[in-house]
Amino acid sequence: MRKKLIAVFAVAALALPLCACSSDEKTELTSYTIEASLSADNILTATVTCDYVNNNDVPLNELWFHLYPNAFREGATYCPVPNDRIPDAYPSGRSYSVMKIDGVSVGGNTKEVTVGGDDENVLIVALDGALEPTEKTSVKIQYSVKLPKVKHRLGYTDKSVNLANFYPIACMYRDGAFVADPYYSIGDPFYSECANYSVTLTVPQNYECACTGEISGKTEAEGTVTYEIGASSVRDFAAVLGEYQKMSGLSGSTIVNYYYYSDADPEKALNAAIDSVRIFGDKFGAYPYKEYTVVQTGFLQGGMEYPALSMISDAYSGDSKLDIIVHETAHQWWYGAVGNDEVKHSWLDEAMAEYSTMMFYEYADGYKYTFEGKRADALGAYMLYCETYKNNGLGDTSMTRAVNEYANETEYSYMIYVKGALMLDDIRNTIGTDKFLAGLKQYYADNKYGIAQPQNLIGAMEKASKRQLKPLFESWLNGNVQLYSTH
Repeated sequence: MRKKLIAVFAVAALALPLCACSSDEKTELTSYTIEASLSADNILTATVTCDYVNNNDVPLNELWFHLYPNAFREGATYCPVPNDRIPDAYPSGRSYSVMKIDGVSVGGNTKEVTVGGDDENVLIVALDGALEPTEKTSVKIQYSVKLPKVKHRLGYTDKSVNLANFYPIACMYRDGAFVADPYYSIGDPFYSECANYSVTLTVPQNYECACTGEISGKTEAEGTVTYEIGASSVRDFAAVLGEYQKMSGLSGSTIVNYYYYSDADPEKALNAAIDSVRIFGDKFGAYPYKEYTVVQTGFLQGGMEYPALSMISDAYSGDSKLDIIVHETAHQWWYGAVGNDEVKHSWLDEAMAEYSTMMFYEYADGYKYTFEGKRADALGAYMLYCETYKNNGLGDTSMTRAVNEYANETEYSYMIYVKGALMLDDIRNTIGTDKFLAGLKQYYADNKYGIAQPQNLIGAMEKASKRQLKPLFESWLNGNVQLYSTH
């Protein structure tokens, strides 16, 4: 996700010193069949059938599913919107979701509805017996959600409807427990494995659908239109609905779409997406899906990534909007194809996407920004932030914290986006551009469709450079790096 753009401050002749100091292939993927209908008054009624494959190495007696829409309910402990951003997110006044689980069954056997977690954020489903490794079971969940009117991942505005994190999705199982982080307001609190999706989405007739995957069918009935959508090996599924205009182009064999309702120069936005797919495909490895879609929508932050789909806030225009498109497109490699735990290791996708955005301007023509300019601005802004931070008696500049351990969005943004990009630039300067790019390609190839850990990136860079880089990475991640400027 691209946060609200951070103010940066120019400094003279800045320089970085050299610091001292795959996934396993699964035989079968879990699959989701979603049948959903959205009414004109923004109530979503849906049935999700999860054919869950136990790709863990231990038997499971129950399954947990995230209930992200519950975070938008009245009285939620963890609100997805930071307190100081609530007026921006709810310009028409505070609005809440109402989620109701109407029924749960396993293999056709009805189960009790059990909602738990730290914030009523998990559906706990008891199985009919131990689900052994590689075995599969079918869980059917019927539910409804009254969408909130909010500029966020799930909700609607006067112009569009965002359907992201709108369905129960299986929690990851790690280290003997299900991972069920609540919906923190800082960062992207998501962590999921790739799965296959078959989605039937019925919406009011005037709505176009921008979504993850490919639309294979479109059927109109009285007052409605139904979209048939398929997506394979994607980390999750999202859609945006609205009265859109659409432009499309090609980046190699990839179809690139741009949906918009207010854009004075939509061709520039489309071209930024096309250029991003081309450049990142060349530098990191081929884009893994047939289509990529960018959609303008009401959104609190600059943008938000989903597999094969990027939301771009309608609050931005011009060069800043193009920059957001580039950043969210980079996430198609870092988060989309190569997954990670975005709560524990948020730098692993955000720093990668931010530095990839900086690199984009090295290889693209006709854009306002340059690599050198963005790098200098990032270093200047980070140094000024740290000086202010120190004067306020604060001193933690580590990047190893979970997203909920940062004091606020500002601290998180500077540590993860700005400092994270500077870290990668230092690694690149240490081993050279060719070896750095070789390391990125190795990391992508080794971890595509899987879940990466920090050691996977470090290992790929060490393999490409034939150098020990763990101490250098750790000095940045632990907050030991000292930056300075020279004149």
